[in-house]
Amino acid sequence: MEKPPPIKARDLLGGEAIGFDEDTGVGKVRYIPDEGLMNPAGTVLGGYLSAMLDDVAGMATWYAGGKRMFATAQMSTSFLRAAKLGEPLIGESTVTGHGKRQAFAEATLSRESDGRIIAKATLVQTFLD
Repeated sequence: MEKPPPIKARDLLGGEAIGFDEDTGVGKVRYIPDEGLMNPAGTVLGGYLSAMLDDVAGMATWYAGGKRMFATAQMSTSFLRAAKLGEPLIGESTVTGHGKRQAFAEATLSRESDGRIIAKATLVQTFLD
């Protein structure tokens, strides 16, 4: 697995890149949410879960697009379960298709402990060159 370049936003989300598997086209990041990501109910705020999904999807887009710069143009997120303080999460992503101008990606966040999906997203990402 190839390790992607560091991203400060990933650090803020408690993430550490596991890597990108060129054979399968899957990018993986491990996140451990801290108290700064919690909502008043004591679970991870949905916006931060979306940011984690955007981050891990970006890894797959970065490699599938030949390491070109891009921006997320559209994202649809489904929240299935709550994520708790300190609960390790695994983000996985793949690009389902891409052309010269855009890439289409899917991403999931799952509990490391039992593999249950917490949230999932589909994304459209536009290359900036």
